[in-house]
Amino acid sequence: MPPEWARSVRWQRAAAVAWLAVLLVVVGRVLLRPGKQSVYPTYARAAVCWRLGEPVYCLTDLDKVSCNAFRYSPLAAAVLVPLGLLPERLGEVLWRLLNAGILLGAVAWWTRAGLPRRLPPGPRAAVFLLLLPLAVGNLNNGQSNPLVLGLLLLTVTAAARRRWNVAALCTALACLFKIYPIAVGLLLAVTYPRHFAGRLFLFLALGLGLPFLLQRPAYVAEQYADWVCYLQRDNRHDWAAELGYRDLTLLCRVYLAPLSAGAYTAIQLATAAGAAGLCLAARRAGWLRRRLLTGLLALGCCWMTVFGAATESATYLLLAPSLAWALTEALTVPAARLRRGALLGSYALFLLTQLACWFPGAAQRVQSLGPQPAAALLLLAVLLAGWRRQGPETLGMSYRADPRTQSA
Repeated sequence: MPPEWARSVRWQRAAAVAWLAVLLVVVGRVLLRPGKQSVYPTYARAAVCWRLGEPVYCLTDLDKVSCNAFRYSPLAAAVLVPLGLLPERLGEVLWRLLNAGILLGAVAWWTRAGLPRRLPPGPRAAVFLLLLPLAVGNLNNGQSNPLVLGLLLLTVTAAARRRWNVAALCTALACLFKIYPIAVGLLLAVTYPRHFAGRLFLFLALGLGLPFLLQRPAYVAEQYADWVCYLQRDNRHDWAAELGYRDLTLLCRVYLAPLSAGAYTAIQLATAAGAAGLCLAARRAGWLRRRLLTGLLALGCCWMTVFGAATESATYLLLAPSLAWALTEALTVPAARLRRGALLGSYALFLLTQLACWFPGAAQRVQSLGPQPAAALLLLAVLLAGWRRQGPETLGMSYRADPRTQSA
């Protein structure tokens, strides 16, 4: 791409207009048809149940548990109480704007202070534009993934700025909303044990204990017991491919042979240990903090999606910022054709699954073929290739030394 493109601020205006237009369309649809194609009613019901002291988790007929059942921690139900007090339309809109605001604010800070080098206006706008098609489905359905992703981006950016308390707080909040972000938290704890590990466990303990101050202790203890029971029984690996999880097991089921529960657990543990080993090796090799944290985030999100315990189609939003950044770098600086092609292929597969959602009945058929875990594996291959070289490149990114980032 020409150098003048990178310096142009018109692309930033284009990104702002595109995001504003999408949000206006989403808000308009919600106002016209509240509760349709939305998981927000699940959150609102949980908030009402918490406020009234009624059971938050549905434990009846657990073998046929609904995909839309509330599965987050009791603290999440308590935090959502203010939204549950609002009229349905207003709550739907505010919930989506909250998710979009946290995600966009986190991406803005991440592209300024969390990446290995500062981006000029054009590439920064490209990250936002590439992120938009992958995020619109989550925002349209009212998913909490934009909120969780924003917290993870705030985590690594705060860690890059040595704001360890902020990093630990954001990680704990993400984990108390959805458990699997603990993968990024544990990678940070292993890589920076003195700065991060103790703070993370402290904030997690505070978050788990806070609900006891917000409701009757006996009721809270009962909800924790129900939550643990629900999570133990919420297993969709035996469901039909159209309804089950979108992870490595789906690829094996469709193209190879089904994985047993024991084999998948062994793969999960082995890949988690490998990710921790790579992060430790990079730390000992003296990688710059920003460069290491950028790779750590991508590595953790790849594990959470491809090898995670409860990966849905919407969960793949977690990979969107890392993929958008890597693809922007591959298109704006000299890069190997194979790496660039792998990133373009990964983005195209993710985009295909988003486009399929606009055609009735097509989404499940397309997603059941495994394009999302395949796309994530392509991104992971690029990440591991860059990690293996141990040079100035990782994630398909060309790092150019900048005096302003040397101390980061």
